[in-house]
Amino acid sequence: MPRLLEWSFMWHHDENAHSFKLMNLVVEIRQFRNGDLPALADVWVQHWSALGPPPPVSTAIIEQSVLSRTFFDAQHLLVAVHDDHVQGWCHFAPDVYQPSTAILSAICFTAEGLESCDQLLSTAETLIAESGFDRIVVGPLRDEISGYAGLAPLGHGIGVSVNDTRVSSLLSRQSYTGGQNVVRMTANTNPFRMPVDRQWMQLQRSTRMQVEQWIPADPRHASAMAHLDVEHHELVDHRSDEVLASLSIWLSDPDAQVMNCSQAILDLGQIHHRAKLESAESFLIGSVIQLLANRRVFTIETAVDQDCSELIEQLAKLNFQSSERGQRWGKLLA
Repeated sequence: MPRLLEWSFMWHHDENAHSFKLMNLVVEIRQFRNGDLPALADVWVQHWSALGPPPPVSTAIIEQSVLSRTFFDAQHLLVAVHDDHVQGWCHFAPDVYQPSTAILSAICFTAEGLESCDQLLSTAETLIAESGFDRIVVGPLRDEISGYAGLAPLGHGIGVSVNDTRVSSLLSRQSYTGGQNVVRMTANTNPFRMPVDRQWMQLQRSTRMQVEQWIPADPRHASAMAHLDVEHHELVDHRSDEVLASLSIWLSDPDAQVMNCSQAILDLGQIHHRAKLESAESFLIGSVIQLLANRRVFTIETAVDQDCSELIEQLAKLNFQSSERGQRWGKLLA
């Protein structure tokens, strides 16, 4: 258990960045430096290894998914250092859809870093407040703007995994409130057979699929998705050329390989707001899953709000199963 301490910290200015020092434990909370990169990967692997199998993440993968973004700001990545060893780090970025909100995309620490994780988070809060934000949300959720999508073991993003009890406990201690509950749903592409459905059989005879590569026009969005190939699939009526359904699939860019090339992410887009699939959309999802197996993509996942019970049941009909649950935590800054 972490020791309860009377924390005090000092802010001092140097030429390149602000740094924060915990006087009690001689743990320094400072901004990221280039030499910290190997330690970031090591801390990430140690953090997630406490929950399950070590994630296949290397220094190059962390660099590709976090540091190489055009919007990366070293002032937004803080590390906790003790005796020249990085014991924890956290990273935040603005939410481009809600300008007053900052997303704490990552907070991870080693077993030794449990001593300083509270102050790491408190220091991040201070910096976030001074940057003009008035709210923090924690954990990537259906991420397409932070660059963490597909980074093991985050996948599509479900906020904070309920299995990550150390982070959940930290957030609870620091007065964060759990909000949106999310389910990670995963399906195997091989073996996969479309369920028998009369309407789907009719669609099989009367429609065709169209696929095109999609590149976001917004520079921030394009940079965050740079390690992924995004395919836009449409189901089109043969006779009328009417688009009956559409969805996107995120695949690993084979040159980046932040995400395993045998995995894919199903982006349901605006379907989440409707919280249900139309028959043509279900048929399109099933058709895409069948094609992915031939491309050596063996699993596909998506993240669905837990209260969307009808959508979850429809995905279960397509062999998706709940594999993990998560929660989006939040806090208003005074």
